[in-house]
Amino acid sequence: MKRPQQRGRKPEPRIAKVTPIKRVAPVKSSKGKAPFSKPDRNAIRELRSQARRFQGASRQRRVILIALVSSFAALVLLVLATLVTPMLAVEKIKLTGLNKVSEKSVLAAVKSNLGKPLALVNQQEIADQLAKFKLIESISIISELPHTLHIAIAERQPIAIVDVAGVSVLYDAAGVNLGSAKYTDKYPRVLINDDPKSSKAFGLAIDVLLDLPANLLERVAVIDAKTKDDVRLQLRGYSAQMIIWGDSSQSTLKSKVLAALIANQKQTDRVTYD
Repeated sequence: MKRPQQRGRKPEPRIAKVTPIKRVAPVKSSKGKAPFSKPDRNAIRELRSQARRFQGASRQRRVILIALVSSFAALVLLVLATLVTPMLAVEKIKLTGLNKVSEKSVLAAVKSNLGKPLALVNQQEIADQLAKFKLIESISIISELPHTLHIAIAERQPIAIVDVAGVSVLYDAAGVNLGSAKYTDKYPRVLINDDPKSSKAFGLAIDVLLDLPANLLERVAVIDAKTKDDVRLQLRGYSAQMIIWGDSSQSTLKSKVLAALIANQKQTDRVTYD
């Protein structure tokens, strides 16, 4: 039989049963460490080292780039300075190699180059300015910083004498007239009747003279190149020794044989070398 509930009393609350939660141990990897364990200190140090190396390489690239840009800018400024400003302008002209040509005349011909930047001096232009001097064969220019233009000149050298209208005239190997010969000049006399510059006989004679040894060249008094196969030379001296050279082939060998033959003869012997 149920008891009647008392009026005015609240029913007692029911207490729920709490089941405690068991802690689950972290799952270990095959190496025995937890998969979410803290990073290894060695790995951290390696990452930091790599980061420092990357930063250093990046910094080095920036330094190299800045250096290249600065060098290029300095080069551009230097070029502009040499071309526009008088920093490297010609203030002095030095001449070398002159023996027969007047230095004063040459300086007057090239004085227009004074004040011009050294980098803008043109060798061909100077050659054109000196073209009127027939004794000048070639030139080369040298810029001697900061303000000197050096012009090295090679003069034409006479190699033979040709009689033109009864006058003995000096000629170089190219057939250029170098003026009248003096009685003291000891150059071979080439026997031709036409202009040396266009004469085939003169060219044949010069080819032979250029192949002769220097000590024998000065002993040649006359050279006659009638044809390419008949070139004859006469040596100086009372005996008037003759050399039948033939054509211009094997000139080096002929020079050696001739030198040996002459060495075995006296200059007073009347002989003909063939």
